[in-house]
Amino acid sequence: MKPVCIATLLVMLAGLSCAQEFSAPLSPDAEDLWRLARGEWKLGDGTIEQSSTDGGSCAILREAAFADMTLNVEFFVAPEGDGVRAAAIVFKATGTMTYYWVHLDTKNRQVILVRSEPRNTWNELGRSACGLSDNAWHTATIRCTGPQIDIALDGRDVLGVTDATIRAGRIGLGSSQGRVTFRNITVQGETVPMEQPLAEQEPLHRRISRGEAAGPYQAFPDACRLDNGDIFVVFYAGYGHVSMPNEEWPRGGRICYVRSTDEGRTWSEPAILFDDDDDNRDPHIAQLQDGTMICSFFSLRPSKREGANWDLLGTQMVFSTDGGKTWETEARMVAEGYACSAPVRQMPDGTLIQGVYAGSGGIQWGGVIRSTDNGKTWSKPIDIGREANLCLDAETDVILLEDGTLYAALRSSKVNMHTSTSPDLGLTWTPVQDIGFVGHAPHFTRLSTGEILMTHRVPATALHVSRDECKTWQGPYVLDTVGGAYPATVELVDGTVLAIYYEEGGGSAIRALRFRLKEDGIEPLGWE
Repeated sequence: MKPVCIATLLVMLAGLSCAQEFSAPLSPDAEDLWRLARGEWKLGDGTIEQSSTDGGSCAILREAAFADMTLNVEFFVAPEGDGVRAAAIVFKATGTMTYYWVHLDTKNRQVILVRSEPRNTWNELGRSACGLSDNAWHTATIRCTGPQIDIALDGRDVLGVTDATIRAGRIGLGSSQGRVTFRNITVQGETVPMEQPLAEQEPLHRRISRGEAAGPYQAFPDACRLDNGDIFVVFYAGYGHVSMPNEEWPRGGRICYVRSTDEGRTWSEPAILFDDDDDNRDPHIAQLQDGTMICSFFSLRPSKREGANWDLLGTQMVFSTDGGKTWETEARMVAEGYACSAPVRQMPDGTLIQGVYAGSGGIQWGGVIRSTDNGKTWSKPIDIGREANLCLDAETDVILLEDGTLYAALRSSKVNMHTSTSPDLGLTWTPVQDIGFVGHAPHFTRLSTGEILMTHRVPATALHVSRDECKTWQGPYVLDTVGGAYPATVELVDGTVLAIYYEEGGGSAIRALRFRLKEDGIEPLGWE
């Protein structure tokens, strides 16, 4: 059957389902037929390209909806950017955020089928390893027959899933952290009438870090509730994932902050909290019982060692005694050669615990430092898991359990997250144990109702919940599809939870998402 341009097809549709085979319109004068919802799109003669390597993008054809169909798309992912460099194929779209989509991840060489909706853009339905690569043309085929969805890559079946949530809708394209070109988009199947036009939908998260002081890239956030009710967020600001000093940024990356006085609905403009001549990064924030605030972070400095780009200086801290309005201008070194990626935690007796981590000789481990004089002096690092000879690039965080045990979670980039416990507020630790799932950058929050939240990266931006003092965990529950993460949470006065996390990729920003914890997961919410 001869392909039919969608512009011609629209004239042919008369409200009845009919079998058609046609090619999607790909020319500069066809732009009005597409809803270019997110990203930087350009239509050419026979191609459509999305050029931004930021987070997710989406372009959907406005008309011609399908139920049963076979969709073929050729795509090319450029070898650019630091993210997953993924193409996406959208189908059965009823809105700009409601559809199925196939995530074609060239970095991790996998295909993932996802159902998106405004409250949760990552309802994962299935995934499979495959032979994807960037810098090469591939052909993806999606076959829909009733609730059955089958996906093939370059003529080979890779994934089959049954899901009947969305019956019919439009087709579209997308990307995640990648510059992608598409061509030869063909559909054979039944066109069906749609009662409503493509719905315009907005994400539930908000970007809260944009501003002159923050530069073009924001990452690694943390948040805490202050004693006056404000929510205080700190984050890394620079020009990229690592921002060594250069002509435009002569002092390298810096630490910035924003503040909300209305439970996360609105935020102040970013302001600089600390900036010296090194790359100051991974800031975390805590307020002590006496009102003192501590921002802990670590710094990198350009290396003079052959073959090394930078050297880790160690964990540093700055203090504020006026609710975060002003801060010390000289940082205190508290753990030389150790990094940190969690806030100071204060125990009921006043002891302060700061999670740290280090590595040498191909292994890495976690640890803590302790202070018994409100942060004036700190102990030497007390290592956790060093004897295990594992890659525990730990980003250690700790939480006090009801029985007085201190519980630590440690990241691994190679194996599952690990845990350890201390009976004496961090002086001694048990051998590390496999927690049973992967995760990076763990961050603990105990809710007023007793549940313990552990947010983390992988998968995407996610959390686990424990209702039995960290004996078992439910999850992961995906908060957002972005892979930067480093999420932190704050309980709001209405019992809902505010998650703060970042996107990753060029132009990364800090996001805020409000959600409600449920018995069987989470319910993302907007702001009234």
